[in-house]
Amino acid sequence: MMTLSRFAHVFNLDDNNIALYHSLRMKPVYLTKNEYKAFSDFLQNSKIESLSDFPSSLARIATELSDCKILTKDSDTDDNVIKYFRSRLPGPIISGCYFILSEQCNLACKYCFLGNNNAEKRKHFSLKNMSRETAEKAMDFFIRQLEKNTGIEEPFVVFYGGEPLINFEVLEFVAERLNELRINKSYFKKVKVSVVTNGLLLDEKKLKRLKELNVGIGISIDGCTEESNALRVDKADNPIFPNLLKILDMAKNNGIEIGLSVTINEETIKSKAEMLELITKYNIKGFGFNILMHEGTFNINDDYYEKASQFIIDMFVELRKIGVYEDRIMRKIQTIQKSFLEPQPHFSDCGATAGGQIVVAPDGSVGICHGCLWDKKYFVSSVDDNSFDAKTNPVFIEWSQLSPVNKEECQDCAALGICGVGCPIQAMNAKEGNTIHSLDERFCIHSKKTLDFIIRDLYKIIINQTA
Repeated sequence: MMTLSRFAHVFNLDDNNIALYHSLRMKPVYLTKNEYKAFSDFLQNSKIESLSDFPSSLARIATELSDCKILTKDSDTDDNVIKYFRSRLPGPIISGCYFILSEQCNLACKYCFLGNNNAEKRKHFSLKNMSRETAEKAMDFFIRQLEKNTGIEEPFVVFYGGEPLINFEVLEFVAERLNELRINKSYFKKVKVSVVTNGLLLDEKKLKRLKELNVGIGISIDGCTEESNALRVDKADNPIFPNLLKILDMAKNNGIEIGLSVTINEETIKSKAEMLELITKYNIKGFGFNILMHEGTFNINDDYYEKASQFIIDMFVELRKIGVYEDRIMRKIQTIQKSFLEPQPHFSDCGATAGGQIVVAPDGSVGICHGCLWDKKYFVSSVDDNSFDAKTNPVFIEWSQLSPVNKEECQDCAALGICGVGCPIQAMNAKEGNTIHSLDERFCIHSKKTLDFIIRDLYKIIINQTA
């Protein structure tokens, strides 16, 4: 007997309209409330075996809902849908490498998810930077992983820390080799190379050199005011924001593009106008927001995650007016756009939970997530291991299967297909007894609010096109 899918969700758009949405097929169907009521009443009061049982007045709606699997012919359909998408969940396919050039940092940000703000964790960070020899072995290790895969068109390399610019010499060495590989190996032609830095060690010479080496620059910042950057301090607890503005001015004056990675705090949320002003002033094109991760090192209000998620949405709306697209929301929008052709859930929101990256520490140990750098948990190999294959490694396989489609507690969530699971390290550290398989609850809020925005936004676009 035909019925609504258990993956179907109703969104009230306004006084007259609703959206029906299948959380895995991800193609919203827009109906008037009168249409939906007529359809629901007929469905509840009739035994419907096939589409031909619907009256002509409901035939179009029934057909569209059936095509989107919102209307199913029997309970087995939903079982087959989730089985199908679970079967599409890929195992580990390495496409990226994080070079941790140094575990040391010149800052002690109070929310640092690596633990630089935690004296006990900081004791575990190596004082030795990555050597050229280790970097060379790391490149060879990465190449071996890429060559075990097919179809990797855009591998990526990220220079990370600690603070990677502490070890600029080795960054140059690796970047030079990557530029050679662009010429000599076909799968490196489109390699994307970037450095994530707090920016304070940049000078004019380094900025020009990074541009010459084709290394994108992403600077961490918490907003555009002194207040919003109060959690970003040096080891002596001094604010660093004024110095960072000098670096941005230097980059602008030299015609060098900078991307921003913005961690949102309570003060950031209050300064939307200042954020837009800074983005416009420095012609920022690469942009991404991060929701706070912490382990009780500072206080946040109970409604912070709700407000932070809304802030990201509000900023996305304003930024796209000037042709700038926030990375995290854009990935979710693209997932829904692609679903109109072929549904494919957004299985993962980071390289680690896709089983798609390796992280190489300064001592040459290899893991899957830089978030556990301090204790090397989930570091399972080394650059000297010529036989390592991520596709058969139990840890990499485990991480690659962390998608919400595999979590029973996520099956009733409307955001199931666009979520991407959030951060396993944050989930593990949120409560005693948690593991990487636990929910990153702060990300649940973000995903649900983002989906609600996307469905409403798409509805507005459709209305404007037909007006």
